[in-house]
Amino acid sequence: MGSVPALDEVTITANFDRRVEDGTIIYDQNYQTVKYLDDGFSFEFRILSGLHKKPTPASSPPLQSSSGCAPGSDIDVSGYKVADLGSTHLVAFNKFSSARPHLLVLTQDGFRRQHEALDIDDMTALRNVLLSLDDTASKYLAIFNCGVESGCSRLHKHMQVFPAPQDFPLWPDSEPDAAAGGGSEPAGVPFRCFVHHFEKDDNGLGGVGGVGGNASSAREVTEIYQELLRRAESCLSATSSPGSSMKTGRAAAVPHNVILSRKWIVVVPRRRAGVNGADVNAAGFLGMVWVSSGDKMRRWTEQGAGAVLREVGLPASSSG
Repeated sequence: MGSVPALDEVTITANFDRRVEDGTIIYDQNYQTVKYLDDGFSFEFRILSGLHKKPTPASSPPLQSSSGCAPGSDIDVSGYKVADLGSTHLVAFNKFSSARPHLLVLTQDGFRRQHEALDIDDMTALRNVLLSLDDTASKYLAIFNCGVESGCSRLHKHMQVFPAPQDFPLWPDSEPDAAAGGGSEPAGVPFRCFVHHFEKDDNGLGGVGGVGGNASSAREVTEIYQELLRRAESCLSATSSPGSSMKTGRAAAVPHNVILSRKWIVVVPRRRAGVNGADVNAAGFLGMVWVSSGDKMRRWTEQGAGAVLREVGLPASSSG
């Protein structure tokens, strides 16, 4: 992957704030938070008015990349780029942010597509970003929305990184078997998912093979992810469409979400992007739901937020 620069949270956040101030980044600093409990599962809705400006999900790649986009890409990074991560990836600010800061980790190759599974280069990039930013004061999360059915809005392969909420507990952190690893299905979660907790030591994600983010340690994390993905595949009766990435020659994975922290990884099989106006990305399966208005939130609560997650994913099952 080549040399990777250290990412400084203070500098990144200051640059993020500056771009919010000048209007380059659209982020509602005064967003409303609504706590909600359904099916015994906790939700935190963030009502961010700026999200209504976000483009609708893309269904096909651009015929010609616009200015600021790499060839084949539909994500404009001009004015948003933070750093290159070696030769394979780069970090950029998310133009339509839901957190402070909200980052994208994109492939340098604009023809890589969002319905491809994560590979060792992707995992190495994510680990480097998480371990650079994650310290005792701030905890960061990474998410990946694989395929249109998973809630992605752009087709260029990208992951997202943002701070974990400070006053909203994340259910994977409180799993009773947090030291067990093994790709278990957690109890008390209304949807089907597969979880692996990394070695329970001071390094967490780094403890799998060292904090340095070298290829061998990233390979172990990738292998864990691939095993969880195989379990997700077995739950789904049909695979996703090959989509429009045939230019890369890479096959499409089944639709799924990935949530990665320094301590654990979660994979969620997906059937559809949303139901009756309630759209779901990976963060939604932590109970973190980002909407543009109170009306969008009601699309969730009127159906039952737990029921939405079961419908777009799969209902929880006691079988492994």
